[in-house]
Amino acid sequence: MATQVLTLKKAAGGEKLAHPISNSMRQTFLRVNRNTLAKDVLDMVKWSELPEEMMGIVFVHADDGRHLGFVRLTALLRAKSDQPVHYLLQGETLFVRESTDQEEAARLLQKHDVALLPILSESGAMRGVLTFDDAMDILDEETSDDIYWKAGVGDVTHYQDAVRSEKLTSGGIGYPVKVRLMFLMVTLAGGMLVGGVIDHFEGVLESLVALAIFIPLVMDMGGNVGTQSTTIFARGLALGHIDLKQFFRKHLLRELRVGLVMGVLLATLAGVIAWAWQGAPNGIPMLGVVVGVSLFVSVVTASVLGFLLPYIMLKIGVDHAPGADPFITTIKDFTGLAVYFLMAGWLLGVSG
Repeated sequence: MATQVLTLKKAAGGEKLAHPISNSMRQTFLRVNRNTLAKDVLDMVKWSELPEEMMGIVFVHADDGRHLGFVRLTALLRAKSDQPVHYLLQGETLFVRESTDQEEAARLLQKHDVALLPILSESGAMRGVLTFDDAMDILDEETSDDIYWKAGVGDVTHYQDAVRSEKLTSGGIGYPVKVRLMFLMVTLAGGMLVGGVIDHFEGVLESLVALAIFIPLVMDMGGNVGTQSTTIFARGLALGHIDLKQFFRKHLLRELRVGLVMGVLLATLAGVIAWAWQGAPNGIPMLGVVVGVSLFVSVVTASVLGFLLPYIMLKIGVDHAPGADPFITTIKDFTGLAVYFLMAGWLLGVSG
């Protein structure tokens, strides 16, 4: 006959490293023997006091207690009343073990779009379930952690969420200042380097003041693209959409294509505006080409670096969140402005 397990257990888990799904499972679910008739299962569902979200799926076990799969409530409603539930089985291979990492289990449930994911012991007996809501909470937690990294509040060499949170929100300010300032020094040095580029081409700017108008465009657009790419990388990595084993031939190549398309579109639009705004009225029609080509180089460079630098930092064991953007900013500003002034000197016939 039908069996209803009524004990609820949900242990708290918060750290990212090696948290088995048993810490987040619920032990409240509906389960029946394989020979139970559809009408008896429907009666059990009808009189159950479980929440609605726990009754869309009924799990099925063998005579020896081994988990066999599950039956959806919709299938029970359509079945003949005297039909044993083992004829309606689904999801025979859809389960996780108690030792499975909670993030891996959450991704599996999300991928197969089921309300409950069974959690089995090593012997095949059912121990509990992971609900869809709990799975989304787990994935949201992982995504939030990476967003904190992105904001520059991650531990550089470890991932100890509880310790890090306490250090960031309590006590002295030495820890957050140290972690964030370390990488911001890269931006400081990069800014000096980019300033040197502008100083080197000071004569070009004096010869054609209109060039100065578009320097913020070249620098800021590349910065925004780089930030987009690093954020997409962090979220994709947290949600399991980025496979580091296929990084170069799949993810980096795709981001390069995205960068090329965005670069062409933005460069064309910016070039036309630059030509119409400052180029044609001032007798320097090639200004649009200079702005367009420079913006194209800046966008493509930032897009690729936004994926490549976090990957490299992960491989060498450095927190990519506070560290990636400063390097991206320096490299794309240097290359974008260098191309900008070199193109201006060549196409516009000005020199420093």
